[in-house]
Amino acid sequence: MKKYLYTLFALVMISSQSLIAAGYIATYSVKVSNPAAYVDAMNDLMNTKWGKSFPAAVSLHQYAFNGYDDATHVVVLNYDNPQDLGVGTASFNDPVFQSFFAETSAIAEPVEQALNMKLISGGNQDPENNQAYTIFRMQVKNPGEYATAYSKLTKAQEDAGNTAGSYGLRQLVGGDTRYYTHYAYTSAASVGDAMASAEVMYSSDSFAEFSEEISENRRLMNISILVNVVNYNTN
Repeated sequence: MKKYLYTLFALVMISSQSLIAAGYIATYSVKVSNPAAYVDAMNDLMNTKWGKSFPAAVSLHQYAFNGYDDATHVVVLNYDNPQDLGVGTASFNDPVFQSFFAETSAIAEPVEQALNMKLISGGNQDPENNQAYTIFRMQVKNPGEYATAYSKLTKAQEDAGNTAGSYGLRQLVGGDTRYYTHYAYTSAASVGDAMASAEVMYSSDSFAEFSEEISENRRLMNISILVNVVNYNTN
């Protein structure tokens, strides 16, 4: 019930064009030439006082299928509120982080940075069911109408028992707006599980209704699939 009340609240906020968000997702895509060394450097960084006090859950994902840009990995920072976002972003000037940036500059080339508002979130947040992510980047003309249709689809999939992991809808607020305005995602325990769930969804009546409803409102730009590498500060 709490989840559905939140979804209703989110729809009211979107429909009224309010900028009140349920947190923010900052993503930093990189092209990594030595993944093992990059993970070691991330582990060292997040084990420092700086890393342990960083005000966001931090994840490193690897692209299994990109098709969007040259990035091989993405660092995802999940902030609960704008205050944490401000503190976290300001902390990148700290010498500890600057040392990490200098250490990894030879093996990690920055590709894209983006900031998205969390509009709708739901599903199962257990780590074991959030190891593979499918990202749907899109251009949306009417966010309120799209969010209404999206919420009906996700509820129907949950009612059908086809939501193993989490899901969400995000709105771009910082980054290149020429390509996408929103993205939605689903997660699962593995890429195989993600595709099995997708097959069920794509063949469902609820997805057929959703597709018809949003056909003139959404332009799908890209579908990417990522796998989780490591998480920090998730408690």
